[in-house]
Amino acid sequence: MKRFTLFLFLLSSLFLSAKTIYLVPGPWNVDGAKFSVYSIKTNTFSEFLMASDGTHYEATVADDTQVIFVRHDASATTPSWDNKWNQTADLTIPTDKNCYTVTGWGTNDGSWSVYTSGSTDPNPNPNPNPDPDGKLVYSVTVPAGTNACYIAGEMNGWSHAEMNKVDDTHYTLEIVGATQAMKYKYCSGPAWDYVEKTENGDELQDRTYSANDVVAKWLAVYDPNGTTPNPNPNAAYYVTGSAELVGADKAWSATAIKMTKNADNTFSYTFEDLAAGTIYRMKITNGTWDQNWGFSAVQNAPKGVAGDSDGNVVFKLATKGNVDVAFNGAGITVKGDFTDEKPINANSVPSECEDVMLQAFYYDSYRDGAPGDVLINGKQLGNTKWNVLLAQSGEIGTYFDLVWLPPSGKSEGGTGYHQTVYSNQNSDWGSQKELIEFINRMHAVNTKVVADIVINHAGGKSWCEFFPQNFGEYGTFEPDASWIAQSDEVNFNPEAGDCKGKATGPEDGGYNMQDNYASARDWAHAKPEVQEMMKAYLKWMKEVIGFDGWRYDYAQGFKGKYIDMYNSAAANYFSVVEFWNGDMNNIKSYLNDVNWNTLAFDFSTKYSAIKGIADGHYEQCKGSGLLGAGLSKYAVTFVDSHDTYFGCQGGRDNNDEIGGCGKSMEDYNKDRVLGANAFILSMPGVPCVFYPHWAKYKDAIGKMVLARKAAGVHSESQVSDEAGNGYYKSTITGHHGSIRLLLGPNSGFESTPQGYKLAYKGGNFAMYYNTTESEVPVLSITPSTIYKTESHTVEMSAVALSGTPTIYYTVDGTDPTTSATKKTYTAAFTITGTVTVKAYAELNGVKTALQEATYTYQEPQQTPLTVKFMPPATWEKVYLYAWNGANLGAWPGMEWTTQDAEGWLYHVFPGDVREVSIIFTNGAGEQSSDILLDQDACYEWNGMEVLSQNCSLSDIPFSLIVSPEGQKYKTESLTISMTTVGEKSTPTIYYTLDNSDPKTSSTKQTYTVPFTIQGNKTLKAYAVDGNKETEVQTHTYTYQAPQKTALVVKFMPPASWTTVYLYAWDKSTTPLMGEWPGTEWTTKDENDWLYHTFPEEMREVNVIFNNGEGVQTADLYVDEDVCYVWNEDEQKAEIDPECSGSDVENIETEKDAPALDINQPMYNVLGQPVTADYHGVVIQNGYKYIR
Repeated sequence: MKRFTLFLFLLSSLFLSAKTIYLVPGPWNVDGAKFSVYSIKTNTFSEFLMASDGTHYEATVADDTQVIFVRHDASATTPSWDNKWNQTADLTIPTDKNCYTVTGWGTNDGSWSVYTSGSTDPNPNPNPNPDPDGKLVYSVTVPAGTNACYIAGEMNGWSHAEMNKVDDTHYTLEIVGATQAMKYKYCSGPAWDYVEKTENGDELQDRTYSANDVVAKWLAVYDPNGTTPNPNPNAAYYVTGSAELVGADKAWSATAIKMTKNADNTFSYTFEDLAAGTIYRMKITNGTWDQNWGFSAVQNAPKGVAGDSDGNVVFKLATKGNVDVAFNGAGITVKGDFTDEKPINANSVPSECEDVMLQAFYYDSYRDGAPGDVLINGKQLGNTKWNVLLAQSGEIGTYFDLVWLPPSGKSEGGTGYHQTVYSNQNSDWGSQKELIEFINRMHAVNTKVVADIVINHAGGKSWCEFFPQNFGEYGTFEPDASWIAQSDEVNFNPEAGDCKGKATGPEDGGYNMQDNYASARDWAHAKPEVQEMMKAYLKWMKEVIGFDGWRYDYAQGFKGKYIDMYNSAAANYFSVVEFWNGDMNNIKSYLNDVNWNTLAFDFSTKYSAIKGIADGHYEQCKGSGLLGAGLSKYAVTFVDSHDTYFGCQGGRDNNDEIGGCGKSMEDYNKDRVLGANAFILSMPGVPCVFYPHWAKYKDAIGKMVLARKAAGVHSESQVSDEAGNGYYKSTITGHHGSIRLLLGPNSGFESTPQGYKLAYKGGNFAMYYNTTESEVPVLSITPSTIYKTESHTVEMSAVALSGTPTIYYTVDGTDPTTSATKKTYTAAFTITGTVTVKAYAELNGVKTALQEATYTYQEPQQTPLTVKFMPPATWEKVYLYAWNGANLGAWPGMEWTTQDAEGWLYHVFPGDVREVSIIFTNGAGEQSSDILLDQDACYEWNGMEVLSQNCSLSDIPFSLIVSPEGQKYKTESLTISMTTVGEKSTPTIYYTLDNSDPKTSSTKQTYTVPFTIQGNKTLKAYAVDGNKETEVQTHTYTYQAPQKTALVVKFMPPASWTTVYLYAWDKSTTPLMGEWPGTEWTTKDENDWLYHTFPEEMREVNVIFNNGEGVQTADLYVDEDVCYVWNEDEQKAEIDPECSGSDVENIETEKDAPALDINQPMYNVLGQPVTADYHGVVIQNGYKYIR
């Protein structure tokens, strides 16, 4: 019966009718995009569609299906949601229409029409209700007092087209090619400062066509002549603002200061004797907050007058003086001696900035052996975790003023571009504590730190559930699906499951609809709650974590005005956006949207000048990008980045710019890479050096950085240049010197220009410099720190272009410029105790400023380490996992139940443990970050992470701590120590080693110092403190001779693992089976167990079994033959005592083994004691026997 049913189904499917449909992609058809149709019924994509006539893309589908048309990445090879750029909403194919025409970037921007294949009309009906003549007439009624009217929308690229005036309140305009589906708005002037508003003054949604529109209100009334009579001569207006401007008693009062009415019905007020350098904020009201005017109403804003995120007028005076304010009922004018730069909305763009930036990471550089690593002197470029960079802090501070770090918050893993908890700064790069320590260290060497801010999108608990964000005093937020933009794929992708359709946040206006980031959820920045969360996040990152500025990831995903809002709120030193666009005009337009309150990575210079250097077309360096447009103040120039370094869209194999597929690190690219770095380090803008380039070519790049600093080249330096076939020559003027850059074989690079010195010369380029000031060496010294080791190493270095500086220092706190105890630094030296080092460097009589560092010795805690934890009430169980100092069992560790009187969980580690790494977890997916415990500490859960707290450690019950606890040991002897915790006085510890009760035995001893044991021993001990005493503890120590044969490890993986890898390392953490995930494991014994035999000289090893796809065992320590089986329920590996190592190979009794004594202890291959009747492989005194 089942076969017959299946046959009928197959037969019926053969007779299902199919229908040919067409797609006219319209505005989608740019950037080489590809298109497909997705069938909702069958949950499948079509192949990429082909254009039948250059305009119509054809597909065949079942005529009863719903479909989604999808726009894909140009580099995609097969259609999928992962390479989607844009999509329509769910569309039902009409019975009488077959062609869908896309008319805009919204998911519902399009319409169905009829198309006949072979029609000469390339777009027979792009508009469901078109004007009969292929055009539309827009007519609008405007408020009285309007002087002009403009229309801006999709039909004219959102530019402002002036309309024809019919009378004082009516305007009209005919637009050819417009459709009724296209969106638009009206303005009273040629800018968005004059856009229409609702009657209540709220933002108006984009319009779609209506024959007779009505404007209720303007944001401001445009005056073509610069003056507009007040429409209400009987009105009164007031100036209000910050306490600095109007006084604390009137601050932000709607009636703070009444303006004077003038004869021409305008209003004015003069603030007298305002202080220089103070930031003032101001607005004008009608006496209530129902109507108020801020920066958007300022006409011809002078340089130094700006707006903040609240729309206030903001200014700062260069000298003490008056400020005149005038108001005509719609527009504001302000006059005064303002500073040269905007005080608020340009606070993130330093003027004449001499900073040089280092991008201190690349993809996956949080671990050794990152993909694409290049060997330098036999070593990889290595990881750039916080603690690794910390060790390089002195060197980094010598050359770089800014360090750009990768995303530092908790994420879905890896490099971190899918952040999940912004307020948890623990990541694969290191802990929050390590991050703050690194930032503080960089500040100590006068280097600022830039965070990678990923706020276009985020990961979460699911497609529509998100983690809370707790920024302490700056606010706590609990985002949900209403905070996600409604165009996000969660509303359309079938894989979203129950979350589909739940995103309801307003659109935030990404560029070219790239706001729809396919692989994570897109925040709706137009939603006030999202705005407040982002402001709090950045304030917290600046004030609590210590960052100085931001690099905004994927900035094309939302409108630039939000960047301005967030920078204004955080008042950060520096900001740069990743607006990935090679067209300088598009970058310029974006910067205008941000109100010029950020810099941008200059992709237009990369795709012209850097590509020109790579391809030998040096003439492309002249006038390139933002530099050539006179906008170098806003340009961050770069040669390579984490994205371009690995991306294979444009490597040298494709004759594109330097980068892609790791090509920039190939030796044949050396002159291209260094020539390109010479270009960015010579030119204005803020140059950003890529970490792998720095690591490989440190000497060359270091010299070029020092030359730039010697000349004082800055972000706004003037350039005089020329270019031609095979050359580019330029002179760049700095604050105290200049750079002469000669690129290309025909540039004359080999000859030193008169008056210049050589900084660096490559195979076809050279960089020269001169300076009007004496060269001051650059000195770096190991920064101040607290250390707990017996001694501490201090290193110093000094560099200069014109020679080798000499370093002088003291270690007794005296000034080395005058002290008789000063020493000459020749090599790193060690110190003990707390020491203050003072040093300076000198070259040709020029000295650096005096530097000092204090190294404070802190004695390691001598009592047993105690940790406390207050878990959340939602955790049903709590586990404590430990490693690197103590072992509490395989992941998730020891179930934790021991509490003190106040309900804190506590654990006391053995007395010989001086530091240990721990994790708190509920065993069900929630856990803390890695914590290094080297002193007593208490931790409390704050909703997503643990915070260190002050708590009482004195309420721990009086307890005896024996270290190590009873165990099997393989050394010749074992040292035992004992101590107590929770005592009130000086306790006494009694013990025996003969298994007798120390409370009654005549053999009991009093413990005073650690002692050693040999062989098998049973320790019994207890402690007495006044009238308190502990229970008697029993610890059994069993000696087992180390295995003398090769270690064999076996594993029975789950059936779901298609591939198994063995990863192994030794004591020195050196990988033994290749970099992660290790060696693919295929060798099996006759019972189908995977097995591996390690070299005979290896007596202990650490291993991890994994499937290469994220599922793995815990770290497993192996010092004898062992077999593991996978526990599917608990998702962990467990020892299988039934497994035998004897079937790995034909094992024979070792020839040099002494006779087996069955009356002495014997063990199986798992180290378990066996009796005389046991048969198989046995071990005695390190030898294997077959019984």
